[in-house]
Amino acid sequence: MNDEIFFVRIEQMREKLYRIAYPYFNSESMAVDMVDEAIYRAYIKRRQLKNEAYMETWLIRILMNLCMSKYKKFKRQTGIEELPESATYADYENLPLKDAINRLPEQYRQLIILKYFGGYTVAEIGKMLEIPQGTVATRMRKALSLLRLDLS
Repeated sequence: MNDEIFFVRIEQMREKLYRIAYPYFNSESMAVDMVDEAIYRAYIKRRQLKNEAYMETWLIRILMNLCMSKYKKFKRQTGIEELPESATYADYENLPLKDAINRLPEQYRQLIILKYFGGYTVAEIGKMLEIPQGTVATRMRKALSLLRLDLS
């Protein structure tokens, strides 16, 4: 794959990548940084991609692995419960749903992010994560029930 084709395909996926990265940090700048870092890593390793049809899946896996590792460091560095000093647009960032998603175990959080923020189907998520569709559906039901419990 030459550079021009690579970057054209990247630009088509950029918004979807951003929607996947944003829920990890609830920060535009962190999400943009993660997307940029994932694209950089993919560009360096682009020759390892054997089948160009799987470029989107491959790039999303790079992004998710990067987000998970950065999220663990980010979570340790920032306080879990920080109260805003005044009511501003930042209050939007502290919605109970976002907090509940962040409290989910990683395997469930991944599914919720891919399904509802990435817009992928159960079959596509199964291929990306290399797990059966039935497992994806079961984990999705479990994740949604955990979210309902947490929010009620």
